[in-house]
Amino acid sequence: MPDPKLSVVLPCYNESAGLSDILERFLEAGRDRDFELVLVDNGSTDDTPKVLAELLPRYPFARSVAIERNRGYGDGIDTGLKQARGEIVAWSHADLQTDPADVFRAWDVFAQADDPSRLLVKGRRHGRRPGEWIISRGMEVVALLLLRRWIPEINAQPKLFHRGLLEHVTNPPVDFNFDVYVLYRAKRCGWRIASIDVAFPPRPHGQSHWAATFRSRMRTIARSMRYMFLLGLGLAR
Repeated sequence: MPDPKLSVVLPCYNESAGLSDILERFLEAGRDRDFELVLVDNGSTDDTPKVLAELLPRYPFARSVAIERNRGYGDGIDTGLKQARGEIVAWSHADLQTDPADVFRAWDVFAQADDPSRLLVKGRRHGRRPGEWIISRGMEVVALLLLRRWIPEINAQPKLFHRGLLEHVTNPPVDFNFDVYVLYRAKRCGWRIASIDVAFPPRPHGQSHWAATFRSRMRTIARSMRYMFLLGLGLAR
């Protein structure tokens, strides 16, 4: 079987309740598109393996990759990207706060660009609560100060680019800082970043694994600021 043109990576950590919806929505949004969906079971402790085993035979465009122990969000994406077969790669979230159709809209923008080989297309979220909007703008300012580059909507999905960028993704973090690391590396290597507007509705299943409580949210923000500080100094591990 020839390699698909596009590989879409979705890290899934205890998202079993939404897997059927995810697959159905990718089936509809990706109709007549040459793509594969790589669902990464990121060390889930629910019945994700069982649900995937039951569902995947119905969706020939999808396959799964299993990680035995959860090391973090970034490790799930990195593992999926290393398994991806497409010339174009993308990642998004499995919680359905990002519409699967957004991946294909990003692909269309990418394909129509003058020089797509050095372009990263990403989401720009709308419909967010004021507190969330303020945090995102604040992290953009922090990135500008510490990394000396303007990186808009760091954690907005999807993110889509030519797999050539992966050659520069040499030391990615395993945690939530994976997004800022890849965007920073893209900027450092002279890649352009384009944005598409995306909706950001509430999660239909489960709860966020980084912002479940005020304390966990603040802990994640502090960790991200520390990581950007070290990244800007070339000391991040």
